[in-house]
Amino acid sequence: MKKILKYKNYKAPYIDILIKSAQASPVVKCSNCCKELMILIKEMSKLKIQGYDELRSIWITADRGKISNFGSYKEYLEEEQVANYEEFIELWKYYYPDEKKWYELSVSRYENQHFIFIDSELTFHIKSEQETVDDINCFNTRLAKWLKEKVIETITQIENDLPNYNKYISQNLPYRKRFGKIKRSTYWKIFPYEGRIFKKAFPEESIDILKNIVKQSAKDESELKINKITSGDFFRFCEIAYDVNNYFKGKKANLTPKEKYLDRADGRDCELRKIDENSIEEFAYWYENKSHCGGHPWEICRGGNSTHISLFVSQIEDGWLLSLEGSSSVRVVETVKMAIALYKNNIPFILRDAEEILRMITGTDYIGILPDTVFPRYCRGLFPKSDKIIDFMNLGFEKVDKIIENSCWYPVKEVGLGK
Repeated sequence: MKKILKYKNYKAPYIDILIKSAQASPVVKCSNCCKELMILIKEMSKLKIQGYDELRSIWITADRGKISNFGSYKEYLEEEQVANYEEFIELWKYYYPDEKKWYELSVSRYENQHFIFIDSELTFHIKSEQETVDDINCFNTRLAKWLKEKVIETITQIENDLPNYNKYISQNLPYRKRFGKIKRSTYWKIFPYEGRIFKKAFPEESIDILKNIVKQSAKDESELKINKITSGDFFRFCEIAYDVNNYFKGKKANLTPKEKYLDRADGRDCELRKIDENSIEEFAYWYENKSHCGGHPWEICRGGNSTHISLFVSQIEDGWLLSLEGSSSVRVVETVKMAIALYKNNIPFILRDAEEILRMITGTDYIGILPDTVFPRYCRGLFPKSDKIIDFMNLGFEKVDKIIENSCWYPVKEVGLGK
């Protein structure tokens, strides 16, 4: 039987095991665990509230330890996760590149329930009327005790010298835990291939058309009104968007506009495929009564939550409005080609995020850099509106020093003591 370490000697790999276990079942059922966490929460309450639901956050660290704390080379070798000791070292440093690992610890309270987060993920949930039991072997109590001691230690530092604590965090918090931004043109210098994709796809002539589309998209909706529309018209608009990207080759090139839509779109079309393609009345009835069925009839190029392309039809006074959306950097080339094709075919439409897309295509925008605990999707609200950032990334592992050196980094949020 392995000897249980004193919680003060826990190293980051073991802490991560404890965190993963707690996050798998965060509701606290052990009385000892609850007791330790309530002490932690009381200590954290000395800080100023930093967000909704009495949110308070601090940074804590754990030593990486020796490679033996990471695991057994023999076991990794037997399980064929590594082929030699050099690979074992490489794997260790991949997961734990720094001598210390940093964690953001947050607590909040809502309706007399307490929530504890590590790196924005719920780790402990103390319910107001949750029955607890004594459990001397409670695995989560080990983590709770370690966290409690870390919090007491940190809050003491804050009380003794608040300015120096904030200065220390600002100077030492790893860039992988920070928010930043990098000019896309600068990013292209670090990764030239990325820039060549855009420059090859859009010569100066195309950029000029895109600038006109930006101006068009800023017009009043009434100026872009389509008086009448049928499902057949919509399928034809989709075909223009598909064909400019050469989606259909060989035998598929002979598909009808509707067949192309059915092949490429999301599939949950709320029975759009069933109505008469030539009937203005049927489309209007379908739009009013079925288009909001919970499906995705406007998702003309299926993809992930942030990587699909949509061509929306919305009803405006005495007519219809067409809107193209697809600003993800992995799909934006396709989107812009679609926009240019629709423009050349004299089809009125709005390109959503048109100005931001133009800046992306020309390399004059910023890519938002996120902490490694934040997935790069739907993150606009995490950056100043004035920066107009719509594309996001984590630091990754390639040419990281170059990216850090050439990026702008936002100030780290400071903590303060409550009254």
